[in-house]
Amino acid sequence: MYYHHLRLFILAIALLSISCRNIEIQSGEKWEGMLELPKGAQKAQAEIDFDLHEGMLVLPDLIPVPLELTEISRRADSVFFTIGFRSGPAPCKAIIRNDTIKGVMLSSRTGDIPFWLAKTGAAESIFNQPKPSPDTPITIETHEGIESEKAVKKRLEALLEKHDLEKYLYTKAVKIQSGTIPHSHPVLTLNTNFDNDIYLLSTFLHEQMHWYSLSKQYDNEVLGTTIFEMYPEVPTTLPEGAGSAQSTYLHILICYLEFHTLAQVIGKEEAKKHMEFMIDKHYTWVYQTILADEERLHDLFDKHGLLFD
Repeated sequence: MYYHHLRLFILAIALLSISCRNIEIQSGEKWEGMLELPKGAQKAQAEIDFDLHEGMLVLPDLIPVPLELTEISRRADSVFFTIGFRSGPAPCKAIIRNDTIKGVMLSSRTGDIPFWLAKTGAAESIFNQPKPSPDTPITIETHEGIESEKAVKKRLEALLEKHDLEKYLYTKAVKIQSGTIPHSHPVLTLNTNFDNDIYLLSTFLHEQMHWYSLSKQYDNEVLGTTIFEMYPEVPTTLPEGAGSAQSTYLHILICYLEFHTLAQVIGKEEAKKHMEFMIDKHYTWVYQTILADEERLHDLFDKHGLLFD
């Protein structure tokens, strides 16, 4: 059981930067992207062999085992396949152009679920993306243009004007969408439910740290093993955990980076007060752990070169 959990954690902490080398397809192309499930966007990695009409899909933060792709066909720029979920097969249709696949998973229960995949190593891949140039302007769009979205856009613009956040910006495309769960990919998206501006700023930095962790090179296996040994048992369900063991372990890193960057922007004491505020929101065990073990986690992440100067 120990090694089973350790293997899952290493997969999560690597954030899919390790390719699907356990999948037994030898000649397939590797793809990576997002599946926009109702519970929130899920990172996805696939391996597809269009000649043999077979493939695998991995959703590491949701399902710890690969899912089989069947009935794969490609006609001109159209792609069709079926995902073999345990609850039943889910047919998908998409358009393939250059190095991207964009389409929908057809579901009678939830409605069509969008997904996109980019060929591993392609310019649109979410992994190992270069940090945007300081000259690249940040763009903030609203999803529906309603007043609540416009208000958060204005508040975020004011925060960007007030604080120099350039070194923490690993994506400069931002969307404000009422009613959604904040998420990092494919576009950094915030909702309108922020009690105060520090909460808005901290959430923005949290999602930026997801982008940062995907672009940063570090020894994820050593780091993953160390954190697992520190916390061999973690909560998985919300609000204490992050939905799965893998996601909870991952958020020890992401939430600590959120605290670390927020402390640099507004000061350590104010950042700690905000972490205490977050204990009543979500990832409650994670934020409690960060406050309790702040010095140990600081030293660990500093050793791996993950902290900002």
